[in-house]
Amino acid sequence: MRYLIVVFLFLTFGCNSPGNRKSSTEVKPSGTVNIKTVAVEFSIQGMSCTGCEQTIQSGISSIEGVKQVKANFINGKAFVEFIPEIGDTSRMKEKITGSGYIVSGIKLISLDTLRSKF
Repeated sequence: MRYLIVVFLFLTFGCNSPGNRKSSTEVKPSGTVNIKTVAVEFSIQGMSCTGCEQTIQSGISSIEGVKQVKANFINGKAFVEFIPEIGDTSRMKEKITGSGYIVSGIKLISLDTLRSKF
């Protein structure tokens, strides 16, 4: 029983002592990287339900460089934010058409427009 009390006190006070913590001034970021992303809107034919949305979203999100994707079967659109140095729209189009849908248009949109869709 004494052993348990000693361990408890050690864990409670020993691990939380000020000497064991790093202050926020001691931790320095290694550098901030500003990664540029772009947003596109795909016009898609053939989506008829939320399952279609999920198929397109999971397909596009599996592509490296894609930050976020939102598909909407009601208006036949998919909105994608991605890092252009890593991801590209041709691979996204392949994923969509490979799932049985038709891409009827791709256009660049602003990030503000994209964020209003999420």
